[in-house]
Amino acid sequence: MPMLQHDGRQLYYEVSGHGEQPLLLFNGLTMSTAAWTLMAPLLEPRFKLIRLDFQGQGQSERRVQDSYPLTQQADDAAALLDHLGIEQCYLAGLSYGGMVALHFARRHPARLSRLLLASTLAWSDAANVYIAQSWSAAQQAGGPGLRFDISLPWLFSSRFFVSSAQMLPDLRTIAATVDWPGVERILAGIREHDARSWLDEIRVPTHIIVGSEDRLTPLYQSELLHQGIAGSTLTVLPGAGHAIHLEAPAAFAQQISRFAEA
Repeated sequence: MPMLQHDGRQLYYEVSGHGEQPLLLFNGLTMSTAAWTLMAPLLEPRFKLIRLDFQGQGQSERRVQDSYPLTQQADDAAALLDHLGIEQCYLAGLSYGGMVALHFARRHPARLSRLLLASTLAWSDAANVYIAQSWSAAQQAGGPGLRFDISLPWLFSSRFFVSSAQMLPDLRTIAATVDWPGVERILAGIREHDARSWLDEIRVPTHIIVGSEDRLTPLYQSELLHQGIAGSTLTVLPGAGHAIHLEAPAAFAQQISRFAEA
């Protein structure tokens, strides 16, 4: 099991694929490296995929602290690139991973060739804070089952509930395995997120994607990113919700591959 020893902690990572171009994938909030299972076969023929579990996720160590700052997660990813001997990569961040990716681009700009931000936030606004509080309250009141039920309309499109409802029992089982104390520390880091004042510092070629039915990280957030990052491009995926790695993996992979050629 590959582990990076960094700053007194162990961070789990995976490397796969047959391409020469390194593509670093950043997980969403409750994801792990396993969450990219539907997309990996679509990307591995072209890219060298690098996936990691941030602190508080999956198989990585969970140091007990008040929060897991986005800047710390970004620096951990830079340390992984050092460990793998990779000077520069293409980075795609989904949701929480997009927030980390913004901080990575600000702190380690020379490490990036391209940046793709998917279903993410320019800043943690008041609505986002209340959504997170509702998930925490559901976890405390009814455990992972109630928390999963409360999160569903934020994560998926109307079309998904009609066409892919058979996935929900498995997703519920996976949700029950999430370490909630670790997620709470991640959420504490998200509450400090506000990139609006320094988006103009990001100079790497950037592409932004969001689903037209994304209720959790709505279109206005992607528009803020697009307006703030000079030269960036924005694509809206019709009919898609927030969790595009699950409900629109082919479209998501296509956006990643197309931007590699842009």
